[in-house]
Amino acid sequence: MAATAKLPGKLSGTLIEYLDRGKLRPGLVVRESADQLGVIDSSGHEKFIRRDLVLLSHTDRPVDPADLQAALAAMATEREKLAADLDLQLLWEVVHENNRGYSAIELAELFFGRRSSIASAVILDALLADRIYFTRRHMEFVARDADAVERLNLQASRERLKSDSSRRTRAVIRDILEDGPAPSAEDSAALVKELTAFLANPHTRKAEVETILANAMPEVSAAEIAYEVLERLGETPSVPRFALIGGFPRVFSKAALEEASAIAPSIRDRIEPDLFSVTIDDEETIEIDDALSCVVETDGSIHARIHIALCADFVPRGGAMDREAAARAATVYLPEATVRMLPDEISCIRASLLAGQERPVLTTDVHLGAEGELLSWKIQPGRINVGARLDYEVADRMLLEPDLGGPAGDVVRRLGVVATLLRERRRRAGAMLYNRREPKIRVHNGEIDVQTIDTSSPSRILVAELMVLSNYVAARYAADNRIPVIYRVQPNDGGDLMMQRAHLSLYPESHSGIGLDCYAQLSSPLRRYADLVLQRQLVAALTNSDVRLYDANELLEILANVENAEGEAKELERHARRYWTLRHLERTALELTLVAIATREGATAELTEYAIRGSLHGAPALPEQAPILVKIGRIDPIRGLLAMSYVSRRQDEDGR
Repeated sequence: MAATAKLPGKLSGTLIEYLDRGKLRPGLVVRESADQLGVIDSSGHEKFIRRDLVLLSHTDRPVDPADLQAALAAMATEREKLAADLDLQLLWEVVHENNRGYSAIELAELFFGRRSSIASAVILDALLADRIYFTRRHMEFVARDADAVERLNLQASRERLKSDSSRRTRAVIRDILEDGPAPSAEDSAALVKELTAFLANPHTRKAEVETILANAMPEVSAAEIAYEVLERLGETPSVPRFALIGGFPRVFSKAALEEASAIAPSIRDRIEPDLFSVTIDDEETIEIDDALSCVVETDGSIHARIHIALCADFVPRGGAMDREAAARAATVYLPEATVRMLPDEISCIRASLLAGQERPVLTTDVHLGAEGELLSWKIQPGRINVGARLDYEVADRMLLEPDLGGPAGDVVRRLGVVATLLRERRRRAGAMLYNRREPKIRVHNGEIDVQTIDTSSPSRILVAELMVLSNYVAARYAADNRIPVIYRVQPNDGGDLMMQRAHLSLYPESHSGIGLDCYAQLSSPLRRYADLVLQRQLVAALTNSDVRLYDANELLEILANVENAEGEAKELERHARRYWTLRHLERTALELTLVAIATREGATAELTEYAIRGSLHGAPALPEQAPILVKIGRIDPIRGLLAMSYVSRRQDEDGR
């Protein structure tokens, strides 16, 4: 008997076709129950299937289990021959005007002129895969109307073209990245258009293009691959590389710019008009958000004052600037560009603590004992006039030369004493104090300038210690007065403190890595939205204003969003610095012998002049921080790869 729509009651010993993941699978029934069948499949394994998955039975083909593989092979050959002759479009043309359903057996008889289980199986295979000519209604198939078939054919044609185009695009991108054959002018123009559009708006980037790019170089972001391809095609975008890759907004809205020009900050009282204050920053810094002053009392105690730009007076909560600052989360410092959190009118001019200009500030006034112990403190909003602007190099010289710098030098040297005392107290409290070097990269008109910053220079430690002190006092004030803020906590749970990450909390707890019993971060409100929000919170509490405080849930939501965005920006900053440092090495140092220090017993090394690490090959076991000489073996800026070859140990000047 041929296959029929109604299956026999008993199927044991029968060759069947059952539905598996949308396709027909042959198998021999060897056992059965009311709802399930035990089937030996084409691999020779027995499996259980639901009875209702069986679509047809080959009762006209008795099979011995021992001969199953040969029977299935013969049946497959026969099916292939029939399938080669099948034309679904022709079958549709025969039946589509009859407006009724057909079984697979009926359609097999119409097309092949005979009823057989093999012909029915071929028809079923084709109909289950069909998305154009027929629709399925249980075990019957109905021809679509002509309009639907035309529409679906057109759609399928477009998808085939898209698939072909995608394969072609992948091949072209691969050749470009691997220095293969140059693309044709037509392929190049099409790719430039597609990738330029992809980079233009990070919110409308096509998933299909992103997938193609990600497959080309999985360890690199799709946006960076797009930029790299455009650059290699000679179509470098006008927007700086990592500003475009990061998808950062390049301009502020008209509303934000108008608000920045029109805002009238509160009039604050002067904070001790005769007090001389200084700012200490990098030479090129123009958004200056902290100033320092210091006097020594006759009893040897010290009054140090940390003045933080009162950004909250310039950026109304919920206003246009506030919304954009929240979205940006932080100022992003890239080698090619700076993407600011706030308009220049506020961050670089009106709120920036420029020398010789009167500016509103939030001042932390601390009274310290001769050993650096905190005797008393107060926080108050007010106004100051900054006496002098210094950069780190000038401040370092002032710390070394007792007669240099006049009033500014006197303040710096007093603050140097304070910083030394504070740092030592934190060290004794278990703080992790790092001495590390960081690369400082600037890119302008294709020229790469690489410098190395010693973050343990005296003036940088001075500023860092005073900012830590200011943040601690703010956290202490909030904790004592039960003002909702977000604390940064790192309880010491035992073990390696470096492996215990700090986290955010609504409750004041110790920050063991910093060596203080509570800590919050508020010292950079011009550059970090989280600091601006917490500064607002503190000012509202200090002044008893009618401005509503943020509640705990609002703070958590705001700062969680900001933390994510800021974390991504920091990661991009690190990646950008590494990329441009490697580009610089690629241009200038491939043939040079370079000074490095060994790390991880010689498995890796850090180039001394560039503060960048990479793998080290061919080295013996080396002590940590051992000075060595290396050469660059392999360098790949886009992937961030640096491999170095060991040359020798580096001798000291005395020959050791």
